Amino acid sequence: MSTRQPRTPGRDSVQPDPAQDDGVAGVPLSAADDPRAVRRSERAAFALGDVASNLTWTTISSYLLFFYTDVAGIAAGAAGTLMLIARLLDAFFDPAVGLVVDRTTSRWGRARPYLLFGAPLLSALTLLTFLTPGGGGTAAIVYAYVTFVLVGLAYSLVNVPYGALMAMATRDSGTRMQLAGMRSFGVGIGLIVVSTATQPLISLFGGSSTSRSGFAWTMTLYAAIGMILFWAVFGLVKERVPVAPIAEEGAAGIWVSMRALARNRPWLTVFSFSILSFARLGIITGGAVYFALHVLHKPSAVPVILLAFSLSAVLGSMVTARLLRLLGQRRGILLGLMMCIVLSGLLFFLRDNLIAFTVVFFVANLVGGLGFVAGPALVADTAEWHEWRSRRRDEGLLFAGYSMSTKIGAALGSACLAWGLSGINYRPGAVTSDVSDGIALLFIGLPILVAALQAAVIAMYSLEAKLPGIKADNLRLREGR
Repeated sequence: MSTRQPRTPGRDSVQPDPAQDDGVAGVPLSAADDPRAVRRSERAAFALGDVASNLTWTTISSYLLFFYTDVAGIAAGAAGTLMLIARLLDAFFDPAVGLVVDRTTSRWGRARPYLLFGAPLLSALTLLTFLTPGGGGTAAIVYAYVTFVLVGLAYSLVNVPYGALMAMATRDSGTRMQLAGMRSFGVGIGLIVVSTATQPLISLFGGSSTSRSGFAWTMTLYAAIGMILFWAVFGLVKERVPVAPIAEEGAAGIWVSMRALARNRPWLTVFSFSILSFARLGIITGGAVYFALHVLHKPSAVPVILLAFSLSAVLGSMVTARLLRLLGQRRGILLGLMMCIVLSGLLFFLRDNLIAFTVVFFVANLVGGLGFVAGPALVADTAEWHEWRSRRRDEGLLFAGYSMSTKIGAALGSACLAWGLSGINYRPGAVTSDVSDGIALLFIGLPILVAALQAAVIAMYSLEAKLPGIKADNLRLREGR
């Protein structure tokens, strides 16, 4: 293990313009370090990949709990426990996928083959998840458990390699942040599609917002599009960062990787932050339907609220890299979360004015989502720390942990929302004024609490200032100097 201390840069810890960087000590940039090597088509592909991911996962996060309670007839409390247990089970599958990715050798690279062969499996299981039988009995619950666990496993098999592609495509931190912005742009587009099209499609195909056939045909369409988009990522993205084969290490190598991961303090901070980010995401996207129907009493407000959230992600993807370059990563994310908390508190007083509510909701999630946009880039940066301390990169494992954190966070968010609904005695078709007030507290208050926890965690992130020195040390060690 290297004990070399990285150089600490001056006050401006942001990477210089990569186009002006000619390498360290006159060494020409390799394709892995040259931001110009990442083509526009590849940058666009990272957006397409997140559109595909969100056609699956955002639809599940936004509508599956509603589908379970109002279509399949499963009680809210039972649905919350189901979603927590199932997601936690498949979350622990992510590190196994990451370890396998790091040890994969194929004609297509380490990560790309999983997009090619995993996408059809994910599409099929996404559809099956929304075919849960009705009645809310034992058969429905067992079917829901099985399909929800399996779709989570399939998502890991595709999304972990897809996430690791960012660290495999380039080592340049600035380019990674741009790719993270493209990913967030794709998230926003996916959110817009899901938020604006899902309910109209369900009603179009099935005749009502709770139509079983409407859900089935809508998910068939989403699954097919998602598969094609993942195949586009496979065809467009190139793996450039060379890594020595580690398949021969066997079990001993796996434990070395796991120990190195447990000692990667920047990664642990990002991991914890990501859990909270996706918990907040799960509460907001999952609670929007209930809030619009039973607090605002406007079914038409469902796509309005979700569209505002989606547009905040799209705009955030465009401005986050520049804002964090100006403010610094930790400082910018902290300021955004503090503003988000203040603005979200105002939402309690704007429930009778949909326009004002939506505007404030949009701004709150725009500034509060800076860390969400930056998350994949922060994980990619922790690969440099990982290499500096352990002489390993293990990108697959690092991004598997990130994917695991998204599932744990989504599980906690969905479960807390569902248990909250159970706690206020939510029953479809029998919502009292007390229950309506409880839904408002869940939809607005819980995200405020989670945002405060996010601020406390990201305040501990300290890699940003050390990263240039760490990268320089890594390059010198690779060159044997």
